[in-house]
Amino acid sequence: MALKHLNLAVPDVAQTVSFFEKYFGFHTDEVKGDNVIAILEDNDGFILSISNFKKDVIPQYPADFHVGFVQKTPEQVMEIYQTMKADGIDVGKEPHNYGGRGTYSFYVTAPGNFLIEVLCVI
Repeated sequence: MALKHLNLAVPDVAQTVSFFEKYFGFHTDEVKGDNVIAILEDNDGFILSISNFKKDVIPQYPADFHVGFVQKTPEQVMEIYQTMKADGIDVGKEPHNYGGRGTYSFYVTAPGNFLIEVLCVI
């Protein structure tokens, strides 16, 4: 079994879609309404929907909620980090090795105010 679909509720669908397209290689398959929902897909067939069905409600995620994007190498993690940093995104600390499973990663807050972890298992 594999997780192949996720919906994220955000205040600004278009802004969040652009973020996922630019930094994580998603392409937009469809946008419904006036940016009410966008359906994105990556090269592995993962379907990500970005939605804002209630324009007057700002979605809130729990403090520890995050979405992870696994890369194949530490160099790929660093490349994404450096690209985001060069684009003026607050990426926090440089990627580093976390104990336990041995992951090399960094965290960034995405448009929509939720965390993304960019990582590779080493």
